Amino acid sequence: MAIPPEPIEEVLPEAAWVVDAEVKEVVSVGPRPPTIEAKPGATSVGQKTASQVVRLTVKRVLRGTDVKELTVEKPEAGYALRAGNHGPFVIKDAKPHPVILGRYGPDSWSWGKIEAALSQKRR
Repeated sequence: MAIPPEPIEEVLPEAAWVVDAEVKEVVSVGPRPPTIEAKPGATSVGQKTASQVVRLTVKRVLRGTDVKELTVEKPEAGYALRAGNHGPFVIKDAKPHPVILGRYGPDSWSWGKIEAALSQKRR
């Protein structure tokens, strides 16, 4: 069973951008993370995938400076990105690349949850 994503209200304070975007290309892939040993009695193992640097084509900006493209890092996590993946990306400003937040990247939160949380912050 998958671990649920973090509450969006806890992640938004870190976000420099919230964008509707599509992965244009995977620029690079980091080294493969070590294999996670299953504990006795476990029914599944939450395997992490390598970090990636991806180029996003931005369709809409809900928070942050208006951009058409972003090159960002997907940290080691339980998902991988490929060209064509799309949805809401919540992104923290960092060097050398901004970092995608959320346990599952663009599948972490629905647009409804993100928009509701953003409207609460504006009040």
